[in-house]
Amino acid sequence: MRHKHLFKMTFTACILGFASTMLVTSDNVIGQEASEKAAEKKEVSIDQDALKQVTYDIKYMSSDEMGGRQPGTPGIKLCEDYIVAEYKKAGLKPLADGTYFQEMEVGNTRVVDKAATALALSGPNDAKVELKLGKNFQQLLGRRDFDLSSDLVFVGYGISAPEHNYDDYKGVDVEGKIVVMIRYEPQSEDESSVFDGADTSRHSSGSQKVAAARRAKAAGIIMVNDSVNAASADELVQADRFRTNGLPFAQVKRSVLDDLLKSSPLNTPTGKKLSSVKAIEAQIDSNLEPISQVMDGWSANFKSAFSIKKTKTSNIIGIIEGEGPNADETIVIGAHYDHLGMGDYGSRAPGRKEIHNGADDNATGTAAVIELARRFNKRDKKPGRRLVFVCFTAEEMGLLGAIHYCENPLFPLETTAAMINFDMIGWLRDNKLTLYNWNSSAQLDPVFDSANADFGFDLNKPPRAFAGSDHLPFNQRDVPNVFIHTGQTAVYHTPEDDFETLDCEGALKVIDYSEKVVDELASMDKKPVFGAPKPFRLGVMLDDDNGVVTVESVTPNSAAEKAGLQKGDVIVEMNGEAMTKRRDISRLIRRDAGKTAKFKLKRGETEVNLNIKLKND
Repeated sequence: MRHKHLFKMTFTACILGFASTMLVTSDNVIGQEASEKAAEKKEVSIDQDALKQVTYDIKYMSSDEMGGRQPGTPGIKLCEDYIVAEYKKAGLKPLADGTYFQEMEVGNTRVVDKAATALALSGPNDAKVELKLGKNFQQLLGRRDFDLSSDLVFVGYGISAPEHNYDDYKGVDVEGKIVVMIRYEPQSEDESSVFDGADTSRHSSGSQKVAAARRAKAAGIIMVNDSVNAASADELVQADRFRTNGLPFAQVKRSVLDDLLKSSPLNTPTGKKLSSVKAIEAQIDSNLEPISQVMDGWSANFKSAFSIKKTKTSNIIGIIEGEGPNADETIVIGAHYDHLGMGDYGSRAPGRKEIHNGADDNATGTAAVIELARRFNKRDKKPGRRLVFVCFTAEEMGLLGAIHYCENPLFPLETTAAMINFDMIGWLRDNKLTLYNWNSSAQLDPVFDSANADFGFDLNKPPRAFAGSDHLPFNQRDVPNVFIHTGQTAVYHTPEDDFETLDCEGALKVIDYSEKVVDELASMDKKPVFGAPKPFRLGVMLDDDNGVVTVESVTPNSAAEKAGLQKGDVIVEMNGEAMTKRRDISRLIRRDAGKTAKFKLKRGETEVNLNIKLKND
């Protein structure tokens, strides 16, 4: 796997930690100011055996072998096997069926509906070309079904690069048309090319081509391989190879376009006929002048549908029974073990089909759960409350594993004393540890402070709840909870979130502190009482490609559904402000909490206005 690392570090850096000044984001904790005065850092002895074990846990679970731990992949199965093996070594009690798996299904794989997908070309003299899916054309995955008929316009490489005085869309009207283009870029083997010489420039990427086509208001894309990549075999790409951003997009074999060009050649400004893709490439390479034009007489009927393939996955759960008067009460200790795989969804590095190892997010948190399980089960005395260790699946898909547990709790949520969630604990900086939802119960805060006596963490306690991790479903069901976190990083959700970037010694210190927290929670006479207001949630999944905020789905019985928001709605304005990013809406919901918001929507060609009260019923 090729990584363009932001910096280089050795394995010893993970053992010894690293300077807090390296790669620190300016707004480390979302929406919160840093503490005015950092707590005095205390020297804490390091258990070298524990450090070695935790370091190995993190390194193995974030290795390339795991493939980014996306549900449904062989890599996540390897991670599951490792977690179960460690649960067994620790002596954790399995579930009633003798396994450690709480199984569930998630819809995480979008697939092309072959029966509903077709591409047919029509040309002069009643010419008809019916293409065959997987043989001479490939449909790229999209978000919405479509049925499109339109004329064809050839647009060279589909590149708009004003900095190089090159624009395949200049002087040609493609609005509402299907554009035909060549993959990658001109002069791809020319060391002197303005397009980064023989290296591929940013203009070669599929996402850049899609963006240029959308700006030109094209209705769809048909693409062929360039001659370099088709030299040995003119192979069709995988259906998920490019991010289509909602634009109908297919690849066809070069032979398909060659056949069209034989009957309808393109013309150069000097009248030269170009009757093959190879001839077109040679012409553009010779002078770097676009030859975009209507493909006379040719049109396409292009349709496809997409569906979600269900995938089996599991929460991994082990138990240590309690002892004493509160033995029937439960403390859930959890972290998600899944990540983004090859970056198919959620990646902050769009277009890079590389393994997203998720070392900090969340091999570190998973290692914390495993290590705490080892420690508590080897004690001579059982804890005062039952401890349930959960490695959650499908967090990156919308907290699905935690939601499933809360809908099917192993033990009643009414008798669950607390939920402790670890997510990203591998970048301890300035000895600052963030505790989200520390105020979900009045009885929690004294526990956090008392446990800190031996560690001297600068405990950052944001006043607002944070909704982006597995504690949220518990919070919504009135279970006292805390999300333990060492802060956002520049490598978050990128291929650079690798083991070599971590402070493993800092992660171990967080685990040591958390052991004290669990000890105190397990020994309290009475379980904490939930007392935090639930954060308002609109109840929608949004997409914001190219500055257009679109409703992807609406949660049943949510505020959005009750107000009338629908899948496919485009949110144009909220309270008079233009909406171009998902975070614009999140920002206004936080700012105007409790008020009524005015939404201006576009539903198809119709303008819709809705009022939504930004508070829970």
